[in-house]
Amino acid sequence: MQFIVSLIFLLVPHTFAGEVPVQLLGEDIAIEEIVSSAASHAKADLKGKGSLMKLSYSTIEPLSVFVMFQETDGSFDTFETLRTVLPAGTMEEATVDLTQSPGWSTGIRRYRLYFFSSAPAGAEFHDVTFEAASIGSIISAALNHLINTQPYSPASYHRLPGYSILSIPLVPIVGLLMVLIVVLLILKKNRNLIIPLIVVIVLISHARFSVDALRYSWKHVGEWMGNGTYATAGALPSIAERLREEEAQRIYLCHSGTTYAVKLLQYHTYPGLISNQDPSHIVVHKSTDWSIDGERLRCGEDQFSVTLMEEYKDGSALYLRNI
Repeated sequence: MQFIVSLIFLLVPHTFAGEVPVQLLGEDIAIEEIVSSAASHAKADLKGKGSLMKLSYSTIEPLSVFVMFQETDGSFDTFETLRTVLPAGTMEEATVDLTQSPGWSTGIRRYRLYFFSSAPAGAEFHDVTFEAASIGSIISAALNHLINTQPYSPASYHRLPGYSILSIPLVPIVGLLMVLIVVLLILKKNRNLIIPLIVVIVLISHARFSVDALRYSWKHVGEWMGNGTYATAGALPSIAERLREEEAQRIYLCHSGTTYAVKLLQYHTYPGLISNQDPSHIVVHKSTDWSIDGERLRCGEDQFSVTLMEEYKDGSALYLRNI
């Protein structure tokens, strides 16, 4: 069943709305599991201006919500998306702090909300309002966006996406600041300070990036040394190493989500081939639709007789197919 989404403004008396915790979408949020486990889902498009979104709703089960900040062409940045969970209850009220996303700005924004519930009946929404941002909340949001750690994704293996403050990319802000300082120094006839100040500004901006690069380097080295896993790749590099030792020629990958895992495992196991046809080894990695019963492994509609070779700390497993 689909949600009953009814935005009936001004018909519900307003009471105190408790603020619910929000997270920026990142590698630590298992989107596939949330989507696959949902018995009902829906979406709603909203437009509003304010730092807080207040929701009045009724639901018999906790409700997972993704809040996306839409651009004029309908696109959105995955790592500007907020995720929260609304508690179950009747005529509940909750407040979502939109300023936690670097995509938030002081003007009118368009939002797309996705709702996921484990209850077939879904949820009913009675009222949605926005609370105007104060000067203090705007300053606090800008500072928070500046110190937020860069989101990490498979694309981050080569580059980090860049910083935004109040939905404005940091690079143009730094460039404009640099131009204003140079003009001011020229007007005050302190031209000898122009080059040193430009160098200082560039070094400061690069230092901000270096802080995040160091954070991730420290985190990922510790994770690899301790668990044999690496960020969003999980145990795939370790699994690939074992497959190369086994000289595996055909590998079946049981997983849920994007093609990222397929491409990564294919790269690391070359010249082995990721294939559904007559595989010698079975890899289970972040799958939401599999089971093992003795020697019988099921992945979706496919079934294999297997022997466990190795289990990994991220929940992945490598099996040898019994011929």
